[in-house]
Amino acid sequence: MAVNKSLSELRILITNDDGINSHGVKALERIANSITPDVWVIAPQIVHSGKGFSVTFDNILRVNQLSPRKFSVTGTPADCVFMALGEILKDKKPDLVLSGINHGANIGDFIGISGTIGAVFAAAQQKIKAIAVSQDCKKESELTKFPLVDHFLPKIIKKLMSFEWPDNVCMNVNFPDSQIGDISGVKVAKQGNLDITWNVHKKADPVDDPYYWLHATFKNVSKFDNADMSILENKKYISVAALQCRHDYLECFDKLEELFSSNV
Repeated sequence: MAVNKSLSELRILITNDDGINSHGVKALERIANSITPDVWVIAPQIVHSGKGFSVTFDNILRVNQLSPRKFSVTGTPADCVFMALGEILKDKKPDLVLSGINHGANIGDFIGISGTIGAVFAAAQQKIKAIAVSQDCKKESELTKFPLVDHFLPKIIKKLMSFEWPDNVCMNVNFPDSQIGDISGVKVAKQGNLDITWNVHKKADPVDDPYYWLHATFKNVSKFDNADMSILENKKYISVAALQCRHDYLECFDKLEELFSSNV
């Protein structure tokens, strides 16, 4: 899938899972505007972190135009991409979708539930080049500026757009919790393995009715050096991983065929 245009000719669509008013989407819009004048923002009206590749089938979607090229959608990040391709930008579809900047890394086994990644899966499924952008950080609530992304992302986009991607493939870029001067370059990553435990915290509201809050704790159990989390833990490199929005596990194919070769 090739895009035979200069960067300044690209139409870029920006979305995210932290909502239309997040610091990350504003920073990504600023970066995209330094590349091309044709930048559109179509993002969820509210936060949709953890929604993955969720699509709204059982409810209506509403769109609110905030400015000539900025829209909020009452749906998920994937909904925003499909709304852009099927309605708002249907006459001239984007050449590139940028999703982020996510507050926190999107790595390992968390990739499947990430709304930031869900948006680029949606774009890749429709044969649109797409890059997810995330910033690792200690305290997500304090992340308002993204100097590392500002400095390096335009160069990374230029390199990624210079070669032909297979259909159904998107790129996942994670920036470490580091200063610009500490960065040695970019490393190509593989999706790492995380040992995740989901903890259920039970609380009581003011009238003593229970409510629950999910929180994940995890550790890196990857056995290879180029795992995405291992690269971020090193804090010297930006990680770039190619992801598929297809999930079939072909290593089981032959064994499953043998298992079901006779009637059930």
